[in-house]
Amino acid sequence: MNYVEKDYAELFEKVLQDSLEKGLISHAEEFPSYIENQEDISNYYVMDKSVLALFGERIYQEAITPVYESAKVEYAENDDLDENIGDVVGIPRPEATYAYVDVTFTLDVALDEDVNISPEVFLSTDTGIEYRTLENIFIPAGETSTTVSCMAVEAGVASKIVENTLVNIETELEVNLSCNNDNASTGGTEEYTDDEYRYLLMHWKEINLKGSAEAYEEYFASFDGIDSYKIVPCWNGTGTIKVILDPGTPEQLLRAYNDLQGKVAQMKEDITMFAPVRKLIDIYAVVNVDIDQLNPYSDVEKEKIKARIISSIKVFIDGGYTTDDTYYPGLLLGEDFIPHKLAVFLDDEIPELKNITFNYPLNYITILDEELGVSNDITIEMI
Repeated sequence: MNYVEKDYAELFEKVLQDSLEKGLISHAEEFPSYIENQEDISNYYVMDKSVLALFGERIYQEAITPVYESAKVEYAENDDLDENIGDVVGIPRPEATYAYVDVTFTLDVALDEDVNISPEVFLSTDTGIEYRTLENIFIPAGETSTTVSCMAVEAGVASKIVENTLVNIETELEVNLSCNNDNASTGGTEEYTDDEYRYLLMHWKEINLKGSAEAYEEYFASFDGIDSYKIVPCWNGTGTIKVILDPGTPEQLLRAYNDLQGKVAQMKEDITMFAPVRKLIDIYAVVNVDIDQLNPYSDVEKEKIKARIISSIKVFIDGGYTTDDTYYPGLLLGEDFIPHKLAVFLDDEIPELKNITFNYPLNYITILDEELGVSNDITIEMI
């Protein structure tokens, strides 16, 4: 039988009908309207049944229905999804992932012997976001710098950082090193929401089928350090799979390849891992901020607005923090660059912006599955 929650009217009508059939009351038709209109009722028995019906409605709403829905993937929420459904089908909720970033360590002067510092060396931004090294800091004798992969100490979006911010070495070292990240971090996502997790649970059969598209999707949901990925089946004939990871560092490609072959693929499939091909995006736009302004902006003010526009364009393409400190992911793998979407984004970010005309590109820029759009030469003309 399909479960249907009962409300006060239905419960009250049922108890009145039962009472009438048992001869406890002489009629039942008028009582619901009396109760609804808050009219005086001399029959205390009926009033008592009205209270019981109201209490029964609350039991349905607060106890019976939640228990029923807790085992239904369409309705369950929070821990009910994890414990009553996820644990049963063997699909845990994907947890928050960790952001990764490459950090360059630099010596003041070259030394006569190798520098070899084992992980974990802890680093931080001026705002207190911490990262740790994942590999040795190795600088050969005579060299002054090396680049090392680092991972955020805390998982989630809050640990994502922009370029040139990871500049403090918290661990005490025997040599004098400075550090800096030339690029923004990648990866760092929040734990799956109920709706995101629900989607996985509704496809649990496919996820548990090795080699399925859903099995690949579930695996990458918990993969640290990537912003996006693409899977291209049969890219070089039957049984071949192309996997593109952004950013696709050697460590990420090797880790994903080994895991996919051991945990996800149905058998030893022909999987080829790629980093994305970076497609440079040049922009030339003419901007007007003086439309409907009684007092036009000065040249100094326009230069400041121009700098903010350029910064926001880079956030739209490459990812970064918006003016309200929300992290925007930028263009993902295979996502076309569309000037109109950029204009809408800028309209929210730059309130002074009145009009923007794109002289280049005049149309959208196609980004293939294995490509990633990145900002290049951005020119803004203020009029």
